[in-house]
Amino acid sequence: MAGVLLLVLLVLMPASATAIGHVCGSGGNYTANSTYQSNLAVLNATLPGNASSSPQLFVTATADANTNGTAGMVRGLALCRHDTTNLTACRECVASSFAYAHKMCPNHTAASVYYDYDETNALKPGCLLGFSGDRGFLSTASGTTGNGTFFQYFNTVNIAGNAGVVAAAVRQLLAQTARYAAAAARRFATGFMDGGTTTTLYALAQCTPDLSAGDCVACLQRLVGSINATNSVRLGGRIFRLRCNVRFEAFMFFDDKNMRRIPSPSSMAQPPAPAPAPANKRHGVKPWVIALSVAASVALVALCFIVYCLRRLRTKSTKGKGALQGKRTHEFQEGDDQVWEMETELAEFSVFDFNQILEATDNFSEENKLGEGGFGPVYKGRFPDGVEIAVKRLDADSGQGFIEFKNEVELIAKLQHRNLVRLMGCCSQGEEKILV
Repeated sequence: MAGVLLLVLLVLMPASATAIGHVCGSGGNYTANSTYQSNLAVLNATLPGNASSSPQLFVTATADANTNGTAGMVRGLALCRHDTTNLTACRECVASSFAYAHKMCPNHTAASVYYDYDETNALKPGCLLGFSGDRGFLSTASGTTGNGTFFQYFNTVNIAGNAGVVAAAVRQLLAQTARYAAAAARRFATGFMDGGTTTTLYALAQCTPDLSAGDCVACLQRLVGSINATNSVRLGGRIFRLRCNVRFEAFMFFDDKNMRRIPSPSSMAQPPAPAPAPANKRHGVKPWVIALSVAASVALVALCFIVYCLRRLRTKSTKGKGALQGKRTHEFQEGDDQVWEMETELAEFSVFDFNQILEATDNFSEENKLGEGGFGPVYKGRFPDGVEIAVKRLDADSGQGFIEFKNEVELIAKLQHRNLVRLMGCCSQGEEKILV
């Protein structure tokens, strides 16, 4: 009876649908007419209807026809896209995913299928399905960090334009859409960016609605972080894990009235061609890089106390002596990195453009990553004139504001010690706060 049901599901698979990808599990195979096959047939029959009837279009289930233990138990999960308005389409998508799993992973005890539709039916939402006999399969840790359900697919055509600028725009589009999705109650968000590239890009991010906001954003950030330099300039792509997924395209592939406009990186000037990399690169962490990381961390820990003292001293100086002769008062505004006057007040100090940092670090490539501290990763880089630098990219989730970052830079720039490297400068653009 179970075999007949699986055959019927294969016959009923809609011709217009397209399974974007599948991952066959490594847990082995089940035998014909076994308890596992019977339990899997139960999920085949019930999961599509339960997912489409759920207010969240999401369901997890466990099938166990053997009451004597866990032998043969099957665990399953199904999620339809949040912009699904046709419940029949959700049910058909989950049923088709089951059929495709049995076709591509015959007799496997575990499989994941990511189902979608071609551009002709781009507004017809897709779904994802996973099942396994593993007792930890439905845990959030397994579905957000494990590679057993990881799948990615990218367009083979590149977006026209400067690769560094395009990559920065794509990453910002996906990262911001991911943050919006994690903050939404149903863990779903869409966005678009109409600047920074030669074409308008659209993005979607989604987690299973039972994830916390923190688990959701962490899962999505791992997906975005997995995009390498080659794929970050593709004209579309999709990355999946069982519990979260992201997608971007050059056409609108969703039906969401709450779509948000994502601002592109503020500076879109074409940067000069990067200098050729030296023939012999050393990948070891140099002592001066460690010293810079330690100095930045210590400064951050003491930041609140130092800023308070400096402000009190400035207030007393203003009341007692008036403005300092020969120097203008800093006119900083939140997020405006073009009006910094520290270059004129701090010797040998520069405010760098974000594109200079992207060029020097090869777009923050993993090959240039030296390590990661409590406040963000450290990358090595090289300016076109051959000067080697270390770049500390402060974590956007650290909660540090622009004023606090400015005060910290001024403080570190004035520190002089034989065991500390000199702070060459900094960069502040949007959410990016960088020490060089």
